[in-house]
Amino acid sequence: MKRILLLIFGILMLASTAFTQDKKTMLTGELGINFFGYDTPYLTTGILYHMEVREGMYIVGGADFGIHTETDDSGEVQADFLIPLKTGIYFPFQFNKINFGFGTGISPCFQFTHAGTGADFLIGPYINGSVRIQVHPVMSVFLQVQQDLLFGKPDWIYTGTRMNIGITF
Repeated sequence: MKRILLLIFGILMLASTAFTQDKKTMLTGELGINFFGYDTPYLTTGILYHMEVREGMYIVGGADFGIHTETDDSGEVQADFLIPLKTGIYFPFQFNKINFGFGTGISPCFQFTHAGTGADFLIGPYINGSVRIQVHPVMSVFLQVQQDLLFGKPDWIYTGTRMNIGITF
């Protein structure tokens, strides 16, 4: 199942490049925090690709990498990893140099815990809102807040909030 979803995501991203002629594309690098399940904060970094489908609408695809560390009773640092993917649509609302945005889509998520107690694979919808400020003709900085609703074993329902800052080219 995981391989199939990754394959589908990869094919969609490659196929989307066939339609990029005369279309606006953006690349985003981000850094933030993911309050996964509201129990575990993960420090995240990620990359996101935006491709304009029509004026005022972009398709997006990307991935984050998150890490959470804890010191166990023996003093050894243990790490948990979270790899959320993102594919969806984004609607920008332009006002001079400030751009507000709304996005929604699907977020497959892989979690690897040192104790093996976490969910291996989760998937579900997300919504997000962002504020972008253009600081250069080809660059803007942004703040984004995203709400996830993910489904998967063992607890079946997971919610969480992501907050990211970053740069878009």
